Amino acid sequence: MSHAARRYIAFALLLISALIGGSMYLRFTEEKLWGFAPLFLFLTLYGGVTLLATFRRKGVYRPNNLYSTLTGLLLGFGFPGLLPFPFLLLIGFVPMFVLHGKLTEEKAGYGRVFWHGFSAFLLFNILATYWVTNTGLAAGLFAIIANSLLMTLPWLAFHWTSRKSPRIAFLAFAVCWLSFEYLHYNWSLNWPWLTLGNGFAQFPSLVQWYEVTGALGGSAWVLGCNYLAFKWYTAPASAPKKALLPLAIALFPIVGSLLRYATYSAPAGDTIKVASIQPNFEPHFEKFSNDVNSQLDTFLRLSLAALEEGPVDYLVYPETSFDNIEVNDLASQSTLRRLQAGLDGKGAHYLMTGISGYYIFAEGEAVTPAVRYIPRRDGSLVALEALNAAVQLDLQGDSEPQLYKKGVFVPGAESFPFRKFFWFLEDWVNQLGGTVAGRGTQDRRLPMTSPTAKIAPVICYESVFGEYFTDYIREGAQAIFVVTNDGWWDNTAGHRQHLWFSSLRAIETRRSVVRSANTGICAFIDQRGKIISKTRYDEAVYLRGEMQLNDAITPFVRFGDLVARVALLLTGMILLSNVARSLRRE
Repeated sequence: MSHAARRYIAFALLLISALIGGSMYLRFTEEKLWGFAPLFLFLTLYGGVTLLATFRRKGVYRPNNLYSTLTGLLLGFGFPGLLPFPFLLLIGFVPMFVLHGKLTEEKAGYGRVFWHGFSAFLLFNILATYWVTNTGLAAGLFAIIANSLLMTLPWLAFHWTSRKSPRIAFLAFAVCWLSFEYLHYNWSLNWPWLTLGNGFAQFPSLVQWYEVTGALGGSAWVLGCNYLAFKWYTAPASAPKKALLPLAIALFPIVGSLLRYATYSAPAGDTIKVASIQPNFEPHFEKFSNDVNSQLDTFLRLSLAALEEGPVDYLVYPETSFDNIEVNDLASQSTLRRLQAGLDGKGAHYLMTGISGYYIFAEGEAVTPAVRYIPRRDGSLVALEALNAAVQLDLQGDSEPQLYKKGVFVPGAESFPFRKFFWFLEDWVNQLGGTVAGRGTQDRRLPMTSPTAKIAPVICYESVFGEYFTDYIREGAQAIFVVTNDGWWDNTAGHRQHLWFSSLRAIETRRSVVRSANTGICAFIDQRGKIISKTRYDEAVYLRGEMQLNDAITPFVRFGDLVARVALLLTGMILLSNVARSLRRE
């Protein structure tokens, strides 16, 4: 194919992307979801721009762009969602390492190094998280671009270290990448979705060692395998390539994991019967505009159908199942009282449901940073905080309702990152459907307790945070209920990835997990991370099953992300060494 033909293909791709963008706009005006359209929009844009940058005018050809593109493809298709082949992650960085050698030989500046890294990670983010755009075009673009920029920082640190201390350059890349991933769990702009260790979530039998290291241990393994693969690939042709040692190192954790998976026996403990309800309300245009009574009828209908098969210890409803709940006096809320009346004597002991509510501060009571002031009819102001919360109701007794307030929020939609510094962006955040005030929370991850069990009420985004998740277990949780609303992303990879991440939490804590999702996917997951049963997307249905309780504590629950802490220490030491060497040479 000629040089000019490739450029014509590039222009054709850009034209296709414009057509896709126009189609998305029309679907938006008709209140229709986009599905996979954002993926095709971004890929055609990326492909067109990359081809034009690679095949320049007057016959100029820049082959280095192909290396960064190949890394983006390997990482993107290795992450669960499009292809079920996570082993691509084990070689995903090899083209970039090869490229770095070429850039070093060419004495490329930091600008070129940056753009190659950004290009690779941009494609990675597009392939793995294109679905975020279904929540909003601006939100999707920001998530993809911002995360790609952040991923470029370890790549730049790798290049910097290769110039200052080349012997430890690959170590610098690994520990800086792990530090970046750990940062993404623990700052205001948290987005740890693409943690490399999450890439094997679809295959829990391969990562049973996460009970010791957590998902970041998986990231360290992925990075180590990439280094070994690179060293094998670049070994001199005249020297024998010792492939067996890297292969053995790569496969050893997998073999051990498979043995652990096959021989794991859950500690002796009680079991509980649970019914998970999937009401199937489309969240963009239906769920928050439907009549409350019709939604209640759907919940009661599905619950009673589930109870016809026999009594259960717990009914579980999804995140934000009911709106406008005042939590100051839960027992008096009409919605909850109707639920209690409709389920009374039907065979369910407890109901755990997600709610969207608010707490009213008493006069003189200390307010939280999430406080909002709402005018009353008489002109005075009432102080309150909005909540994304979970409630446990005793359907067969007189015990008081229990409340849990969500603790990790989606940046932009539920919280405003770096609020003190970016106060001038308040109007823009409000237009995206978010809020500067954020939502109220609580300091401790307390389980819902009863004589039957202690259950961790994990709300949506919280299930992505491994070390944070262990707080529930330290407080005594014996099993996990994940309540979520994953319909924001349409029937794409997002809700499936979120489901698979719950398998990792099951392994890390050795706790059984039940998911209740608004539109999908509800599931029962055992202590090995195996999905025992699940629903389909986009159906109103219930799912029944049993969960085994567990009181044992795993090493990861006990010690947390030790891998990340070691990486942070080494990162600090390496970067300080780089600074010192730079100062000495000046």
